[in-house]
Amino acid sequence: MKIFVDRKNELEELRALSQSKEPAMALLYGRRRVGKTYLLGRIWENPFYFLAADTTPETNRKDLLSELAQWAGVEILPEDYPTWRAVFRLMTRTNQGDQLVFILDEFQYLLGHKDDVISQLTAIWDREMTDSSMLLVLCGSEVATMEALQAGDSPLFGRLSWSSMLRPFDYFDSSRMLPWLGLREAMYFYGVLGGLPRYLSAVKRDEGFRESLCRILLSTRGEVHVQLQNLIAGEKGIRNTAEYDAVLRAVAAGRRELSEIASCAGLQNRAYVVRRILEVMENLDIIHRERNYGAGPKSPWRYRIGDNALLFWHRFIEPNRSRLERNMIDSVWETSIEPFLDTYMGPVFENTVRRTLLRFNAELELPVVSTCSRWEGTDRNRRSIELDIVGEFDSGEMFTGEVKWSSSPVNPDVHFQLKRNLEDLAASGQSWGNRALHGWFVYFSAAGFSEYMMRLAEERTRIVLVSLEDMFPDGGNPNRNR
Repeated sequence: MKIFVDRKNELEELRALSQSKEPAMALLYGRRRVGKTYLLGRIWENPFYFLAADTTPETNRKDLLSELAQWAGVEILPEDYPTWRAVFRLMTRTNQGDQLVFILDEFQYLLGHKDDVISQLTAIWDREMTDSSMLLVLCGSEVATMEALQAGDSPLFGRLSWSSMLRPFDYFDSSRMLPWLGLREAMYFYGVLGGLPRYLSAVKRDEGFRESLCRILLSTRGEVHVQLQNLIAGEKGIRNTAEYDAVLRAVAAGRRELSEIASCAGLQNRAYVVRRILEVMENLDIIHRERNYGAGPKSPWRYRIGDNALLFWHRFIEPNRSRLERNMIDSVWETSIEPFLDTYMGPVFENTVRRTLLRFNAELELPVVSTCSRWEGTDRNRRSIELDIVGEFDSGEMFTGEVKWSSSPVNPDVHFQLKRNLEDLAASGQSWGNRALHGWFVYFSAAGFSEYMMRLAEERTRIVLVSLEDMFPDGGNPNRNR
């Protein structure tokens, strides 16, 4: 039995839209395998659903008419509906009960042809929908293309009643797809598979972490392996996939700024190409970018892979592809993955806790967070300093902190070292360092805190300690084994 997680708001809002007795058009989009089709399949009992294909407009039009005839139980001759305008007019006149819901999935495949689908749709919508209660859902996985449909220069501007981009699950909702696991093991799965429901659904209840990963990801025949291998190639409009893979691998290896990414990818003389690749992947929600806390608008961006599955792929799978092709799965796991897994999880955990601060600040008894970033650089003595967490609450107060994935409880040394770092940064011209010294200190530890650290937090009101258990306010499941 499949588990339905999150998406409650989208489900309720779309259902209410279909019950409004008025014509409505909705836009749902997001990356492939994020759960769009699964969500739509949970809302209505018998909607008309058509999955467009990457083929000619003529073939898509004939296929839609054929499926519409089967769904409505009537005879439809394709030659009687030679244009998309005629097809849309037919859809508005189809009667299948009170809730008339039409879903056009992978809608981007109907766009960009001589027979302009959008213009013909809006012509019918404006002139012939006044007495209809039809809900038309346009669904697609090309994020930039679908987002453009609601832009000010789009014919659909002002006609959409509802729009939403469906994003991958965060760590909390990902764990709810695996409720039989302990929290640390659930975090390992999130760190390796990310938040795409399709990947998480491949995990079996009776398998351990290693067994699952070897079956679905390390095996070249594994479900997740096959999907990740073809992820970039499957994106329409991307031609030179080798360059995209090289850029992803550079970012996965820890290169953060444009120049060093270009150099690592072998494109040092083509920075403009790397910039464009990063922009495309940012639109796909694969790459995220950020600046140091307090940096000016001309400061360089720092890039990271926002999809944990792709990060793991380019960190561990791609470099070991030759051995995996020879089915040396156990060897790759034992020599190239397991010894480095906790090191890999450190930055992943750091990115995860930002979501905790934004989503569960009330449960942690913290003020509302307005900004949350990190800082890395050097002080005036060229000593390297990294702050895992630095940001502000809505009140204007600052907070800083550290994030530890290690298996050892955190001691007070971490707090005193952070204060020394802030003092050195303040003395080096980072004016916010002094503000941070009088602000909040928030520490995250997957292994908890020592007795001395907990005593320090009791003595000082603005030190907040967050364990792995605290990051799951209700465990995601009351029966979960913590």
